Amino acid sequence: MFKYQSYLKVDLDKLKHNYKEIKNISNLVKMCAVVKANAYGQGAAFITKELEYLGIDYFAVSNINEALELRKNGIFKPIMILGYISNENIEVAIKNNIELTVYDYDTAVEINNVAKSLNKICKVHIKIDTGMTRLGFQVRLDHDKCLEEIFKIYKMDNVVLQGIYSHFSDADSEDYSYTKEQYNTYIGFMIDVENRGITVPIKHIANDAGAIIHGYFLDMIRCGIGLYGYHASDYVRENSRLNLEEISSLYTTVSMIKTVPKGTDIGYGRTFTTNSETIVATATIGYADGYPLELSNKAYVIINGKKAKILGKVCMDQIMIDVTYIRDVKVGDKVLLFGKDDMGEISLYELAEMANTNVYELLCRVTMRIPRIYTRNGKVVEVCDYLQKIN
Repeated sequence: MFKYQSYLKVDLDKLKHNYKEIKNISNLVKMCAVVKANAYGQGAAFITKELEYLGIDYFAVSNINEALELRKNGIFKPIMILGYISNENIEVAIKNNIELTVYDYDTAVEINNVAKSLNKICKVHIKIDTGMTRLGFQVRLDHDKCLEEIFKIYKMDNVVLQGIYSHFSDADSEDYSYTKEQYNTYIGFMIDVENRGITVPIKHIANDAGAIIHGYFLDMIRCGIGLYGYHASDYVRENSRLNLEEISSLYTTVSMIKTVPKGTDIGYGRTFTTNSETIVATATIGYADGYPLELSNKAYVIINGKKAKILGKVCMDQIMIDVTYIRDVKVGDKVLLFGKDDMGEISLYELAEMANTNVYELLCRVTMRIPRIYTRNGKVVEVCDYLQKIN
């Protein structure tokens, strides 16, 4: 196999394990895998194939581009778009049997008109805003108007109401009062929806934390970060019923080693100066690959089973590392930036704290310059190289 100097290794056995862990607590309801943002950086094309094989019921993406990628890669299971769809893209969505989110009446009218012109139907999920203040019918502010508009959508000839859903804004918090308030708002509105004579096949509100911590399963749960082995917050991680396994590890390669004297400045802006003779290793990854600039002079990596600190600023394509006290480091050695293997572990949670962000962002930051290498039983089974087709 072509040798990659930087890559993200994705363990499909761990993905399967996480899928089963989540499925076991929600066995009687549908599971929707949220695979937006390239499956949180893990590579949507291959992750979705694996999940479809495992028996996932649904996929959710952010936009039409992501939905079409899945269809073009042979995904047959239902795909719903969680976000905006422009009028110009409704036709291609309908032709590819993609389910759309509706959060205002005018969009539903346009979808119905386009579907009628194609002599087709379009399945939609109506989104209601229960407290996120993002997308959704404003059921808390104008309950009766929202109910009437949803009824009119339900009666449209070429629109099929597949689901009504909402989204928690704070389900991963120790204080669950707002989450409970959102849930009660949703349930109260759904009672009125059904009393109006509207049949809703799939009611869904739970994200990972909503399901794992609160058990708000309804008809379907939307699983995101949990499938990839992470929890939404420290509170969820500490109180989870699940034994999740982080599925990916990020690696790079040592490209040069040099010994420099005390007083040597390192990197852009000379933000680090050696206070003694230091052995510096340069490695072939930087912020253009998704390794955060915020980790400059803070983070550690692992080389030859030992932790080594980042020296100076993270560059666009390279980092410098202190390997003074690590024996036998040589050009070509593997460097672990996050994840776990036989060399040790670099916690993505700790890196996220150093970078003043969360694990979601760090996973999504891994750019398409980084190939994804998929393994099963410790052996490479797939390679996704976005820049060239080398396997």
